[in-house]
Amino acid sequence: MRNSAPSTNSPFPGSEFGLFFQQSLRAFSVTASLCPSSKFLAGALLRSVDFDASRVIVELGSGTGAVTSEILRRMSPSCRLYALDINPAFVSYVRRKIQDPRFIPILGRAEQLGSILSREGVGSADAIVSSLGLTTMHHEQRCTIVGQLRAHLNRRGVLTQFQYVHAHGSPRWLSNLGICRFSEEEFLRQHFGGVRTERVFRNFPPATVFTCRP
Repeated sequence: MRNSAPSTNSPFPGSEFGLFFQQSLRAFSVTASLCPSSKFLAGALLRSVDFDASRVIVELGSGTGAVTSEILRRMSPSCRLYALDINPAFVSYVRRKIQDPRFIPILGRAEQLGSILSREGVGSADAIVSSLGLTTMHHEQRCTIVGQLRAHLNRRGVLTQFQYVHAHGSPRWLSNLGICRFSEEEFLRQHFGGVRTERVFRNFPPATVFTCRP
């Protein structure tokens, strides 16, 4: 799967915002937003990552690369970033946008993280940065994904994950779009020994970042 360019039959706008907006309209229940993550959200997601010590970082839900670029900016020369997304258009876009030998974009699902890392010759990650929409998933899918993250995160590693704040108490019209009320903090505390939260209001929509440790 590495370095294999996925094809898409539909052209997409050249701008990052344009592509994200287009794909969000097609699958809003997956992205749960109409625009990429802000630099403020990216900063909160990466605040607890030890970039000096990290040799393997995994990003889940790389989208158009808003967080990806910031990870690469902070990474050491010897670190590798494995960025997964299930959307071929996003993977194709970041592959063309980001020319960095440390960057490995992958079309794949988080549920298969273990087998994907194994194919890449990687046993575990020092940090996992996730933009996955756990809120909109079925409970079984959430459990499978978080189980994979827990199993392939180093004992001293960190997982960062965010949830848009409106999902803490969604009004009826958001529920109709597939965004249901879900306590992500409570769910994550069932799987990780330590969970810390941080609100990011300078993002659209505002978000809560969860920093999780085994």
